[in-house]
Amino acid sequence: MTETGAPSSKAVLTLLSALPLPSAALAELVLQQSPFAHPSRLPTSAVNKFLARLNAAVGARDPGACELAGAIIEQDTEGYASAQSGKNWMGAALGALAAPATPVSALPAYLSLAGALVAAAPFAPTLEREVVQPSLGKLAISLSRLVERLVPAAEWAGLHAVLAALRTLLIANPAPFRPTTATLRSILTALLLRIPPALAPEPIILAAAETLAVFHLVAGKAGAPAAWGADVKDALGGFAAGVAGLAADAWAEEAPRATPFPSPATLPPLPVDPTARAEAAIAWVEGYTELVLALLRLPSARPVPVPLVQVVSCALRAVNLTFETPVAEHVSPVHHAALLSAIPRLNTAGLLLLGQAALSCGDHLLPHLTAILEHTVYLLETTPSYMADARAKLLLWHTIWLEQYPAAILPTEYVTRLLRFALGVIGTALDSKPTTAVPVHQGKRGKKRGRGAEDALVGGLEGRAPKPVSKADAEVILAALELTPLLHSAPLLSPALLNFSIRLHLSLFLSLPGRIASFADKASHLELERAVTAALEHVAIMNEGSGGTSRDIRVLLLSLLPTFKTEASRQAFSLLLHPALPPMARPLPPLSQLHYFAPESDEEKKIRREMGFFTADEVAGGAGQDESDDEEMAVDDWASAPPAKVQVVAAAAAVAAPAPVFVPAPVVLPVVQAAPVVQQAAQPLVQPLAVQPVAPAPPVVTEASVAATPAASFMSAPSASSSKPVAPEPAAAPASAPAAADDDEDDDMIPELDSGSEDDDEDDDDE
Repeated sequence: MTETGAPSSKAVLTLLSALPLPSAALAELVLQQSPFAHPSRLPTSAVNKFLARLNAAVGARDPGACELAGAIIEQDTEGYASAQSGKNWMGAALGALAAPATPVSALPAYLSLAGALVAAAPFAPTLEREVVQPSLGKLAISLSRLVERLVPAAEWAGLHAVLAALRTLLIANPAPFRPTTATLRSILTALLLRIPPALAPEPIILAAAETLAVFHLVAGKAGAPAAWGADVKDALGGFAAGVAGLAADAWAEEAPRATPFPSPATLPPLPVDPTARAEAAIAWVEGYTELVLALLRLPSARPVPVPLVQVVSCALRAVNLTFETPVAEHVSPVHHAALLSAIPRLNTAGLLLLGQAALSCGDHLLPHLTAILEHTVYLLETTPSYMADARAKLLLWHTIWLEQYPAAILPTEYVTRLLRFALGVIGTALDSKPTTAVPVHQGKRGKKRGRGAEDALVGGLEGRAPKPVSKADAEVILAALELTPLLHSAPLLSPALLNFSIRLHLSLFLSLPGRIASFADKASHLELERAVTAALEHVAIMNEGSGGTSRDIRVLLLSLLPTFKTEASRQAFSLLLHPALPPMARPLPPLSQLHYFAPESDEEKKIRREMGFFTADEVAGGAGQDESDDEEMAVDDWASAPPAKVQVVAAAAAVAAPAPVFVPAPVVLPVVQAAPVVQQAAQPLVQPLAVQPVAPAPPVVTEASVAATPAASFMSAPSASSSKPVAPEPAAAPASAPAAADDDEDDDMIPELDSGSEDDDEDDDDE
């Protein structure tokens, strides 16, 4: 045993000699303990005896023994095992790969053994000169014949292993594979484009693209860059041919930004049938997209000519085709359905090209940023709300894009549009469908019969009842919350829009703990809490003067955010806690002293109302009904029902707060009042109920009166900084007409609901 308690290599070797070969326990011991890492420290006779047993099993073409031999070669840092038995093992692997009777399930074991020997050859000159180099030509021919045999048989598992080994061996030594490149290229291109009869699954298409991307290496070090450029041109030409075939006689697409490359000469013609042509064309687009992505990802030893203008042109051509693109009148319904089903796949291909071009080319893409954002932001805005997965992926794509290119270097127009869209999506996490509240209409006798219960029942049956936020919609909201911190740092962003964004994030932050039941997936609720907290922390540490937040907003956020959760948060906020005073423990300032409690500006109010957010007073006054639907909005469709009456902010008369969410009561909407003058900071004061007396009986506190009590919001919470006493409530006036109350005694004892209908029927129980 060693000092750490692990068994020594000698003990493991003794145990290996006692186990049958091959066996699962033996292979597990070799992989976990690595006893052959230093063979010189082991007894030579024991090592040679074990290698002789293994050599006999490999010579018998046992798949388990071949896999074990490959693992021993990989962990042997001294090259002893490959020097002793490498020649026999390579011969056994070549014979098994060339034999037509070899089962497909055993191919990965032989391929791993051959790959391990080729990888160990540079560290063993004798092995490379005598064993590996003479065998590479035979190995290339064997792999080529395996591909030709497995593709018609649709043996996808074995083909995937063969393509992976072929790619690894070709990168290590490209020259021996030059004679087989032409044959393999035609077979893999057919797999890539899904040309019948071989319709390969997605993993095989990706493996074929990765293998085709390394074929340019067979041209040599000097000719590899030119061969790479020719492969990219052929792929972009095939991409353009696929888009043209998809849009032929159907879509009125815009002219491309650059003249497309010609399609490859080996590309077959598209089918004549429109439906079959659409399916084949979108397969071309997706296949050549994967090839271009593989070529852009592959590291190159020398500079390669990247046709960046053509890449951007092809990508924007694919992104430009949306559900709003005009379609010719003569298109049949079946053809039209095929076109509509191809649009998401087409947009995905374009976005993948743009993302990989940004990762591979970096700042060379800066001249094209405006054109790219014009298409991608429009695509995000026009994506229907029921395509939640597409919206989430588009928001994630813009998040990755802004991490590569910060908002400070992007045009302000697109940053503003993205932020407005993200805020519209975040607003759906609030009360997008509040509970129906019935206002009390005054009739001739002071009461009107209500039928709100009936309307609520009918609304529930018709699907108008409040529904929990689904998991897909929660993912869209989460993607929007991850995008907004990157947009807040834009220096030319409108201050009113930034303030409204902070208010909306605060409203969501304060309302989420009490809205667990509003989400179908509880894990999504936790993720949203984490994301909105991270967004507010990012706002608090933004640099002042460059699209940042003032010290007043920081103090507000510091009084709300749980900065003790993570070490990163404590380090970020350590410089913000009273930066002018010594670092000593003291309570945070009370909320009444925060200067951020300022009235809402007219510009911020205009932005808020344009985006569909209204206060409780505006909802009660019917302001939401007066808003025009054809205003210029950043969001056309919402992830769920449009938040026509989402209550977000409340501007107080003297002291206004950044807007909490006022959850409406079951019967009467709560009315937002001005912030009262308060005394305590820890406990909010609940305003006394103003209950009208009923004669001759004593006052009865009904459910309607309790629901009508205004909830004390967080922003109007009392503090200990004020020295003025609380003004007492005025005494209620006595009843002036007790005789009239006697007539409606039954109506007063049972609260009635109003349906909101326009009929002016009087009470029938006057007699």
